[in-house]
Formats: sequence, structure tokens, C-alpha cells
Amino acid sequence: MLSVTQLIRNLAAWITNSTGSPEEVSVWASMLIIATAGAGISVGVSTLLWRYKALVVRNREIRFTRILLPHMPRIGFLSALRIPTPKFHFNLSGWRGIASSVGIVAVGFAAALTTVIASSDTTPVWPSPAAYALPSTFGEKLPPDPITPSQPSQTLKLNLGNASRIDKLTFENMSLGKAGLDRCVDITYATTAVSTTAFLTTGSLSLTNVSAPTFLTTGSEISTLTLAGKVDGHSHEATVDSTVPTIVVSSDRGAGTFTAKDSTVDRIVISLSGSTGPTIGEVIFKNVSCSTGQFYISNLRAGTMTQDATSTFGNGTGINSSSYTVSDTVKVRSAVTNLVDAPVSVK
Repeated sequence: MLSVTQLIRNLAAWITNSTGSPEEVSVWASMLIIATAGAGISVGVSTLLWRYKALVVRNREIRFTRILLPHMPRIGFLSALRIPTPKFHFNLSGWRGIASSVGIVAVGFAAALTTVIASSDTTPVWPSPAAYALPSTFGEKLPPDPITPSQPSQTLKLNLGNASRIDKLTFENMSLGKAGLDRCVDITYATTAVSTTAFLTTGSLSLTNVSAPTFLTTGSEISTLTLAGKVDGHSHEATVDSTVPTIVVSSDRGAGTFTAKDSTVDRIVISLSGSTGPTIGEVIFKNVSCSTGQFYISNLRAGTMTQDATSTFGNGTGINSSSYTVSDTVKVRSAVTNLVDAPVSVK
């Protein structure tokens, strides 16, 4: 059954790449194709066996004995009732019969495939904790974290490269954090080999009611940077550069919308790769809380980055020690900062 599952996935991937169909539609189409093919083979073999049944049983005719029904006692008052019985007529001769048989068997195959795959397949599906190469919604299980080798990984990881084009990516109502992990949100390049080429290019990145002990943005280009919220000390060292372009992602052709909502994971990792990296229309973090670790953003190219006044960052070290940092490797065309320094300790 695992081989059939893999066959369905491969066929679904081919349909998606060839036609641009949504992955869910491609999976159901693949199941229908495989079920119909299996039904056709089964009916074909059955037809051949029936046609040449004499040869199969060594030229002896197959005879079916009569089926005797048990005698039922007659009930007098029921004989007076006249219950109309509907009559149906089906012509199942020739190709019509074969087609009907294929259809019936195909429905059975599809039902069996759906039931068995649903009960035996443990492949993670978005947005369960796993590694995903969006727009594919089937993930791969991650190895356990070194700090807890006996526990399954609860990291939500996105491996995004040049081929990743997404209309909207949303993280909403999520709780993050695990003792021993340095970052609760980690947006950065996959390897040092692509550190200067792979960027998350987006028209808009927004943070609404987001909290974490610390925050750091580095190595990015943002056309318009607007920051607000309460922080336990901050350092804003962004470099003003008039050459930073305004990024507008207007076409969503071939792009999908993906939302992770109402869940608890250890961390969110967006790993960037390729010669350019992914293109995303909007990236939204809303009501995302980190109990431990840093909210880290690197290799970002954004038209706008906005953080609202309900966001809170602080590790309790006091306003004279920065918990919120925008480094000097961040280039901005314009910036508005309304961050309020106040004693804050996010736990």
C-alpha cells in the first residue's frame, strides 16, 4: 500500500506541474485514475476468465446448483395486502455491461484506497509540524531536536527556493517556544553558500500583537519600515538608502495561500535557498507569542514592514540593555519608529 501511496503522490505531482491544478484536486484525480485503471484490469481479467471458463477448468462446463430458500410459513392477513413492487430493467449486455462493471469496481477501488491510505499514511500535511517545500502541502518529518532526542520534533519548517511563489503566508494565533532553542522564529538563508543570493522577497511583512523575549532584524532591504510597540530597550541602527526599491508583488498566477492557525509548535523556521529565493505577496504574523527565544529576521527584501503598537518584546534586562535590535546592515528607504521603552519581560 505504501507503493500505491507513492504512486498517487508522483502522479499528483505530475498533474500539478503539467496543468497547474491545486494539489488536493490532483491527488483526487490521481486516485480516480488509479482506481479506474485497477477496475479495468480486474473486469478485463474477469471477462476473459468467464469467456474461456471451459479452458480454465480443463474443458469442463461450470454448473451452478439451484439455491433453495427456506420455507416460510404463510401469514394469513398479509395475503390481503397488496404492496406495489417497483420494477427495474437494466441492459447490461456487451460494452454497456463492461462499462457498468468498471464503474462499480472503480467506486469500490476508490473507497478502499481512501480508507486504507487515510488509516495507514503518516505523512505530515500542512500545517502539522514538519518540513515543507511550499506550495506542496505534504511534509517530511524532521529529526528530533538534540536537546530532546526521545521526542518527535515540533518544528514547523518551510524550505523555500526559487520555485516558491506564494500569494499569502499567514501565521495566526500560535504559541511558540521551547527551552534550549535560541530562536522561536527564524527567517534566514539555508546555507552560507546562498547567504548573499537567497532573499525572501515580499510586498508586505506585518507583525500584529506579536511577542517574544528578543527581536533582531539584519541583512535586509526594506522600502518602508514602520515600527511600534512596547520594548525592553531597543537599538535602531538601520541605514537610510534611497536606492532601496519599492517592491510590489501584484500577480498571484500560479501562487497559493497558506495559513498556519490555532496551533502550538516549538518554532517556525523559514529557510531560504536558490539564486534568488522565494516570492511572497504578503507575510503575516498575527497573535503569535514566543515564550522563549528570539524573533529573528534576515535576508528580507520587503516593500513594507509594519509592526503594530500591540506587539511586545523584552527579556527583563531593563531599558538600558537592548532587547529589540534593527542592525546597521538593514537598509531602508524610509523609517518611522514609535517604539516605547518600558520594563518588559516576556515569558
